[in-house]
Amino acid sequence: MKASEIKEFYESYSDEIVAKRLESPHPLRQYAHRTGYESIQALVPRGAKVLDTGCGQGALAWYLAEAGAEVTAMDISAPNLRAAGAFLASRGVADRVTLVQGDAENLPFPDASFDIVVSSHVLEHLPDFHRGVTELHRVTRAHAIVALPTCLNLAAASQLGGASFWKLSRKAPAAFVRGLARIVGNLGDEGVQEGYAGQDELPHIWRYPWVMQRRLERGGFEIVRFEASTLVVPYFAGLLPVVKFLDRYKSQPILRNLGYGSIAYLRKTTIPV
Repeated sequence: MKASEIKEFYESYSDEIVAKRLESPHPLRQYAHRTGYESIQALVPRGAKVLDTGCGQGALAWYLAEAGAEVTAMDISAPNLRAAGAFLASRGVADRVTLVQGDAENLPFPDASFDIVVSSHVLEHLPDFHRGVTELHRVTRAHAIVALPTCLNLAAASQLGGASFWKLSRKAPAAFVRGLARIVGNLGDEGVQEGYAGQDELPHIWRYPWVMQRRLERGGFEIVRFEASTLVVPYFAGLLPVVKFLDRYKSQPILRNLGYGSIAYLRKTTIPV
């Protein structure tokens, strides 16, 4: 799929992120996404001027505003921005968030405009991943936070095999095995391409953690902190107490690479390669 076609798709696409993730009726799915938002929120100091690039329907912007940040929330999708405006108003933080329509590969802001730039599950959707990273580098004064889907996780294996990790279904066992095989079989590549919104051609790569780190460093960043978004396991919500205990240690060696997604806290250093 051409870059222009990908962007045209997302300009009119609405993902219903609030309903499907933030407020999901499935405990595992809700926990996985809320934990990721909370982990990013904890890295943002009160009073920071923050860009949330690829804000979707405003879920993360709400967390950042609640933390006391001065938030600019940008998305390429007009429907997402309308939904974000309504959601943020319903949560009482609309006056603390400025909504902007824009392209993550061509951010509509001057150089060094923000204290921190946040990109949560956005770069994997872009036609040019590296261009997206260098744009984060350009518009931040000092730091960036990047969250991406990474694949060394059992819940990720379920997703990549074609089953939902948050509920047990008849196809789950076969999907789980298929997902593990894809993860092992692509070890020499960037990661595993999933596709998105039912379209195999749309980029949505679950990268290996070491690939994620290498690509961010090529973009001119130093990795200050790297952690799993969550160590959630698939299918069994009864195991959530165990997952919550393990998530206390999700930034520790080995465990930080086993997340259902990874989060990198970055310092702007060199010129992008």
